[in-house]
Amino acid sequence: MTHSAELIFLDGDIITVDESNPSAEALAVGDGKILAVGRKDQVLQSRGPGTEIVRLEGRTLMPGLIEPHSHPILSALLYDWVDVSGFNNPDSGAIIAKLRHAAAEKEEGEWVIAFGYDPILTRGLKALNADLLSEISSTIPIFVMTQTMHTSYVNHKAFELAGVTRDTPQPGQGSVIVKDDKGNLTGMLIETAATIPFFLVMPQKSIEDNLRLVKNQFARYARAGYTTVGAAGFFPMFPDALGIVKETVEQSDSPIRMTVYRKREEMETGASLEPGAGTDKYRFVGAKFWYDGSPYTGTMLLDKPYLNSPLMQTCLGLPQDICGHRVLSKTGLKGHIQTYHDAGWQISVHAQGDRAIRETIDVYEAVLKASPRADHRHRIEHCALFQKDQLDRAFRLGLTPSWHINHIYYYGEALRDEIIGPERASVLMPLGSARQSGHRNSLHNDSPMYPAEPFKLMRTAVIRKTRKGDVIGADQAVSASDAIRFLTIDAAWQMFMEEKVGSLEVGKLADLAVLSENPLRIDPDRLDQIQVIETYIEGQTTGSGHRIREIREESTDRLN
Repeated sequence: MTHSAELIFLDGDIITVDESNPSAEALAVGDGKILAVGRKDQVLQSRGPGTEIVRLEGRTLMPGLIEPHSHPILSALLYDWVDVSGFNNPDSGAIIAKLRHAAAEKEEGEWVIAFGYDPILTRGLKALNADLLSEISSTIPIFVMTQTMHTSYVNHKAFELAGVTRDTPQPGQGSVIVKDDKGNLTGMLIETAATIPFFLVMPQKSIEDNLRLVKNQFARYARAGYTTVGAAGFFPMFPDALGIVKETVEQSDSPIRMTVYRKREEMETGASLEPGAGTDKYRFVGAKFWYDGSPYTGTMLLDKPYLNSPLMQTCLGLPQDICGHRVLSKTGLKGHIQTYHDAGWQISVHAQGDRAIRETIDVYEAVLKASPRADHRHRIEHCALFQKDQLDRAFRLGLTPSWHINHIYYYGEALRDEIIGPERASVLMPLGSARQSGHRNSLHNDSPMYPAEPFKLMRTAVIRKTRKGDVIGADQAVSASDAIRFLTIDAAWQMFMEEKVGSLEVGKLADLAVLSENPLRIDPDRLDQIQVIETYIEGQTTGSGHRIREIREESTDRLN
């Protein structure tokens, strides 16, 4: 057991997220844990001959950030595909040109596989179909996934290679191989099960390539300031994907730790595990289910129809007066939740629309009535239209929400003007109401839906401003202090990790983030400009930051 500190942080702001000791002058680390946090003279008592002093030089130290809802395997793979996103392409012409160029470079047996197609962020894009993609290439199979990941499009060659015809049965599980009114394949695939035949025939990368992609994704998390990531349902899109992720996380140089929520299919076919199985680096905590879809595919389940607008009907190719749909039946959801609740697992359910959220709470209530269980912390994910009465009801039942808050930043105007209308948009992602109801909340990116960008999440939660500068639902804003909790201790609590991480307290794991500026002191409009200088896992630098060597000095330097 180390009696002196290995590291002592000094000369900067220290945000502890500990209500009993909210700020400190110094922090000491030893044996991977926090040894002392408080006044400088007190912390320096733990200094020994081998202690390294890290001078923050006015920068800010805080707990490592926590991403409670991400998809590491999907992110690793999709970020390696042809990028047709609205984040990185200037206009529709550039995206179509990129697809044409990619097809022209492929040889027989290769595919064009693209991610990020988005007629909302990139106006002028058409709703894709098999004919349009076959005009780009009739000989090279093309697969394009939208930014939401709920819809994909393929050309006729891809249908041929996947063996999907007009007579292929629908896959179920809320998934649809879309056909026109004559029964012909349109090229549109809705939800995951519809895409499986195509992934089965795509060329596979080598184990080495897949390992490289996973490590690259872990580095993305760390560069953003994350030290703990919640995997909200794995998508094993290459051989032994789960094994590669587990092995990579458990390596001593992994920049993140991970908590895992397995999909039903993984729970039924994978290794038999007890709730909480694993280690502090890689732990299984729950089961993940999808109840509805996305507002950008018309599959978010609503009480009242979406707007009828050119965006919905022309750009997205959706019928009029739709209210979305369930991915599985309410009865089916209840059966699944009952099974895994009774087995002691935490449950996480994707529910975005007002009807989806209400029905999900109905199911949780019925399960809890039949099988009461204290401190279950069952989750509702994304929570776009969470009505105040339902927030109150969820709190009474012990449910906890995780918010996909950057729907407001990226799509706020489209949601308000073209998708759900101003009345519903004004209470979109109602974090303020959730705080009033007593909830402990978290914020997530749902990567690869959105990039890993925690300080943009914080900015949106605090000022409710879109990328175009409009403010939507200002009365639902929260404080910067609240948002920090949502990205640290409250997210840790949601994943049963609050005794280990999420705040800077003696005895907790030394998972840390060094920031360029203090999020409590800068203009909230600049929160997304904060840089991550470095992250630490159990007191070991991950090497993922920008300028850590500039702020590290040996303990032989003068302390003044």
